[in-house]
Amino acid sequence: MNVAADTLSIHLRWRDSRSSVLTASIRSRCRRRHRRYHLNPRRSRHLSPAPRGPVPGTASSTTFFGAQCRCSALWQFLFFGFIFLTAVGAGFLSGLSHRPATVKNTTTTAATHNLPALTETEIEQARNLVTGLNSQTDDIEGTTWYSPDPAHNYKTAVYLYIGQKQTGQPWLRWKIRYYGKDWLFIRRYRVKIDDAEAVTVLPTGEIKRDNSGGSVWETFDELADKHAHVLNQILAGKTTHLRMEGSEGNKDIQLGPEQLEEMREVLFVFRYLGGTWPAD
Repeated sequence: MNVAADTLSIHLRWRDSRSSVLTASIRSRCRRRHRRYHLNPRRSRHLSPAPRGPVPGTASSTTFFGAQCRCSALWQFLFFGFIFLTAVGAGFLSGLSHRPATVKNTTTTAATHNLPALTETEIEQARNLVTGLNSQTDDIEGTTWYSPDPAHNYKTAVYLYIGQKQTGQPWLRWKIRYYGKDWLFIRRYRVKIDDAEAVTVLPTGEIKRDNSGGSVWETFDELADKHAHVLNQILAGKTTHLRMEGSEGNKDIQLGPEQLEEMREVLFVFRYLGGTWPAD
């Protein structure tokens, strides 16, 4: 009744016993081969597995090449450092060789050529001209003013005048005065000398304004040397047209030969009193 089951059980036991035998046989051969490899130095030299430790000579080779790389990097650093320091030193020495020994003044100013000193004849003429000017002395300030403009004159006028203290050089001023019924609120002046193109004169300070009895004044009053160039052109010309330009209107006047000669005489007296004036 259980022939099939017994047959299957015998077959399974035979297969298991056969696997055990094969496994034991394989293990036995592996052990014998391992012993042969280990006991035979000639065969183990080629067939034995690589040792786990470091290969002889490897550490020393790595150390040698690492030291060689570090030496190469050090030489490159020294070489380029030498080139850099040489260039910097050469530039520094070059700068020293081109630098002036001493620097007294770093500001460059243009040379000013003044009019020459008066001759004996001109000095005599200037003495006579001084007496023709209106002079007033301010006892508080200790200043004497010399002006061609009559005292208490409030009319429109253009002229030069002189201020001088008891000691020191005199100074020359330029006055342009507007007088009228209406304000102009003057901002600038336009000057046309003979046939030349008109030029603009801008005030460097505040224009003074005043009024009385229905009349107004607007006065430009500045040191003349601030406008020396245009004044020299005016004094060298024959006729000058001057326009007072304001936000509320304009006023035109003309300076003829008489007015220009009067301005030249004031400049002449200014030089006589010890003042200097640029030639251009």
